[in-house]
Amino acid sequence: MSPIDEKKMTGTQQRIIDAALHLISHVGYKSTTTKLIAQEAHVNETTIFKNFKSKEALMDTAFKQHANQIKEEVDAFFSQPFSSTSELLEKTGYFIEDIYSRHRDVVIGSIKEVGNEKAQTIFTYKQEYINHSLCQQLQRLSDHPNYTKSEYETLCFIFNNSILALLIRDIRHDKEDTLTHVTLDSIIQMMLQPFKD
Repeated sequence: MSPIDEKKMTGTQQRIIDAALHLISHVGYKSTTTKLIAQEAHVNETTIFKNFKSKEALMDTAFKQHANQIKEEVDAFFSQPFSSTSELLEKTGYFIEDIYSRHRDVVIGSIKEVGNEKAQTIFTYKQEYINHSLCQQLQRLSDHPNYTKSEYETLCFIFNNSILALLIRDIRHDKEDTLTHVTLDSIIQMMLQPFKD
């Protein structure tokens, strides 16, 4: 069986992928069986194996598809001109929130599988790529030349993970969570503080 081009999925293949990612985000990789995927996708289990040689191949294809989509979106977003650090951080905050929301199952599935050595090579949703792209733009625009590359990387890591924490909070619907009063706008304002005079 030749590798599947994740940009040229059939409707059935995409349904199987979407079902698998949805299940992983809810019950985890180990509990996501091909039988459950078949039920969720409304296909026969043999259809999964006709399209993907194994559960691992299915997961690999699914996560590669989303990782490539995210990379393309990140490249397109950061290729636009930004006039200031404020504009960059404001637009990036909303962009990250949007990308995490649209690729929610991949992001949550990746978080659930942290520490799973078997799934480690599969579950990557390009958070590091977002951090790296933001860091490059921030260094280019910032009028604070005394910051080191490491300091920029740390700020971008905190920014990205703070937005990710909002996604996790919204998924949990935890009313007692300490993040209840934290908003995307407050995270953006926090990130802007080190760049104000």
